[in-house]
Amino acid sequence: MTAATSDSNGFAPRFARSRRLASLACVAVQAAFGSAALAQEPTTRPRQDLQGTAPGFKESTKLNAVLTFDASFRLKGDLKDRPGDVSIFRGGGSLTLTAPVMERNRLSVTMGTEQAYYDFAGNTSLAPGGGRPWRHIQSYSIGANFSTQWSEKFSTFLLGTIDFSGENSAAFNNGFTGGGGGGFIVKLTDNFDLGGGVVVRSRLGGGATVFPIVGIDWRITPQWRLSNENQPGLYLSYTPNDQWRFTAGARYDRSEFRLEDDNFVSKGIGRDERVPVTFGVDYSPRPTITFQLRVGAMVYQNLQVRDQNRNKLGDSSVDPALFLSGGLVLRF
Repeated sequence: MTAATSDSNGFAPRFARSRRLASLACVAVQAAFGSAALAQEPTTRPRQDLQGTAPGFKESTKLNAVLTFDASFRLKGDLKDRPGDVSIFRGGGSLTLTAPVMERNRLSVTMGTEQAYYDFAGNTSLAPGGGRPWRHIQSYSIGANFSTQWSEKFSTFLLGTIDFSGENSAAFNNGFTGGGGGGFIVKLTDNFDLGGGVVVRSRLGGGATVFPIVGIDWRITPQWRLSNENQPGLYLSYTPNDQWRFTAGARYDRSEFRLEDDNFVSKGIGRDERVPVTFGVDYSPRPTITFQLRVGAMVYQNLQVRDQNRNKLGDSSVDPALFLSGGLVLRF
């Protein structure tokens, strides 16, 4: 019910229709509620699982695993504030393992990666006198979530995450960040769950950021649902049967990464901030497999470069453009 890879648990069927710590925390949330991976919005960024914290979750005595693969392509868009343009391809995957730990407790561990390829035009620059901003950004993440069900209406969770993100080898040389936090989920009615909490994360270049956790899961009818989908956003979904699911919504996403020593800003920090609006469909020929397809528009995107001490050197918004994304979810 809350964060990184919901259905990644593949627990009760109720959750099988349902996401990374950072997401929930972004909108002010990077872990939200929602059904599980089947209902999640595809994103190449690994998402830590908080699904097991939902009040009333059923006891399970076995290890559950969920494997996801995602890819997306943002069509070329012109930079608004500087010359040049950019298109972006992202691909990634994650593995979430969830197991019971004593009665009414669950432990989930998520490992994942994203590979992002930015195709800037030859004359593109984000800072005065600078060269091409960056090309290949690698991101790797591992996170854990421990959830406890105290009653049929109340549960809590503790979480932690470690991330490496940067341009090529800079990901492991200077691209480390980490964080942790916790929160609660309360079942206000049989059809409405609400959660909250806080996450503290370190930043590239020093300092820390505090993010509030906010999540909702409103099962309007057996077919209609309004949920964060374990992301910093809001999605309306319609599920006519066990095989098909249709969604519409938007989310906020932000990533920071370390630049290489030979970049025009040596050991600098890049940032990609964006808001995609999507329409999609999920198809599950069997309970253990789901195909996901999305089409939408990147209605807002801002690219920024800072020096290694986080002093801002330049940025530019990118014109809105269409994007396509898809995903595959396997449950074991």
